Amino acid sequence: MNKTIGISCAIGAAFIYGFAPLLAKLTYIDGSNTITLTFFRSLFSFPLMLAILRVKKISVRVSKKDFFTLIILAFLGAFATGLMLYGAYNYISVGLTTCIHYVYPVLVAVACVLFFKEKISTMKLIAMGLSLIGLLSFLEGDLKLNFTGVALALGSGIAYAAYLVVMDKTEIKHLHPFLISFYCATVAAVCLFVFGTATNQIVYHIAPRGWVLMFIMAIGVSVIANSITPIAVKNVGPTVTAILGMFEPIVSVILGILFLNEPFTFRGALGCVLVILSVVLLTLERDKTNEKQE
Repeated sequence: MNKTIGISCAIGAAFIYGFAPLLAKLTYIDGSNTITLTFFRSLFSFPLMLAILRVKKISVRVSKKDFFTLIILAFLGAFATGLMLYGAYNYISVGLTTCIHYVYPVLVAVACVLFFKEKISTMKLIAMGLSLIGLLSFLEGDLKLNFTGVALALGSGIAYAAYLVVMDKTEIKHLHPFLISFYCATVAAVCLFVFGTATNQIVYHIAPRGWVLMFIMAIGVSVIANSITPIAVKNVGPTVTAILGMFEPIVSVILGILFLNEPFTFRGALGCVLVILSVVLLTLERDKTNEKQE
């Protein structure tokens, strides 16, 4: 295990994921929708991932057991999480969606304790608490609750928590990260095409900018972020990876200020500071662990 690499990958993935809400909203303006965006994001990444595997001379063949696990992983991550998260944006605000979705670090920690008898250090609990308080600071004053939106946001958090736990607690984490991303993108594209065609929700009349943004999301989210997340889980575990994922809303807030002219409030600044402080605490815990091992 290399905790430096794990923490770097977790933060890097969160940084890339932070661009998703902004790009998603822009594609919606250009004629896309939740199903279309998620489908083409997975579809566009398929040839890119296949080319990477060919260059690295990595075989796409896996055992039947790993294939079954990959299908579950793809359904939880690339399909269910993305579909419900992007869908929630249509019913409730981005801030409320983010806060509800980010219940997943708590769910991951609880699952690891209850089902796998893992112990959570005091430092991790403090870091989780600070990050959750910081996340609540991003909430807007006018909260318009919608049952469908809340259910979708909560469902996305549950699905992503299960995604991280399955990735860590099965033999799948020993596969190459790009191979995992390849199968996730492939299975998700097939599922989304079937679902989108059956419900007539896949659209093709999209403005040129929308196509470009969906391709950028395919590279950033499906190829890069989804590939370095397994590296993070392998090196620091699902709980730390989930907590470090709190960097995502910070990126979203900054992008909103820069490109959507959203105000930067004191509460937003406080939230950013608390999330960053939680990351510092996790880093200090890593350093103490290294010293003990030495």
